[in-house]
Amino acid sequence: GIGMSASTVSRIENGLRRATSEEVASYLTVLKVTGVERTTLIEAARRQGDPEMVEDIAVTEQSRSYLNFESQATAINNFELALVPGLAQTPDYARSVIAATQVDATDEVVEKRVGRRIARQAILTRRNPPSMRWIVTESGLRQPIGGAQTMTRQLRHLAELAERPKVRLNIIPAHVIEHPGLMGSFVTFDFANDPTIAFVEDRTTGLFLDDPDKVRVYRLTLEKLSAVALDSTGSIALLRSIADDLDHKRG
Repeated sequence: GIGMSASTVSRIENGLRRATSEEVASYLTVLKVTGVERTTLIEAARRQGDPEMVEDIAVTEQSRSYLNFESQATAINNFELALVPGLAQTPDYARSVIAATQVDATDEVVEKRVGRRIARQAILTRRNPPSMRWIVTESGLRQPIGGAQTMTRQLRHLAELAERPKVRLNIIPAHVIEHPGLMGSFVTFDFANDPTIAFVEDRTTGLFLDDPDKVRVYRLTLEKLSAVALDSTGSIALLRSIADDLDHKRG
């Protein structure tokens, strides 16, 4: 075996995602490819770029895989511990987040990454958009990232998106201190004819998970987060209240 699930192999073979250098090495071992040819193929896979964020300016193979999954998913679930989901970010908010978190990025790279992030949002206005479920925290929404004006506009934009038929927003209120999201943010993608994938990302890399047992843990996490979060109506009301609070402070 090559240490990958059948669905992973199928996605790679069908062009849904690109193979990493480690996966290429596994393939070549099974195919008994050795010597210079093996080294050349593995190096070619490795030169596709070190995975970084989805909007990485180099457009890594990992980012292509993410965008493929995002564009083909029928439903996208995104839990964010401290931020607004990327698909809901305004340009000013995105710029502040990217400039703060991408420690090695020049101003030019930040702007290009902002552009990529905003471009991804076209998925929300296509004829048949995926169902979106965003679970966020009140404490994250109360942090005035980019300043009070930028954050107020961001909150009002998020509230407008949350009114759309295929968008569901749930906020974990600040009084809920302990919840399963404390381990960090993640995304799950559901597909019409393929198993669900979970995606987790850290500072320099990201991981796609399609093992059913691992995906089940993320599904269960979403259920438990929903159980302690406000419903859609309460979440939108709280969101508008936070925006009003910021407006008053600004005024």
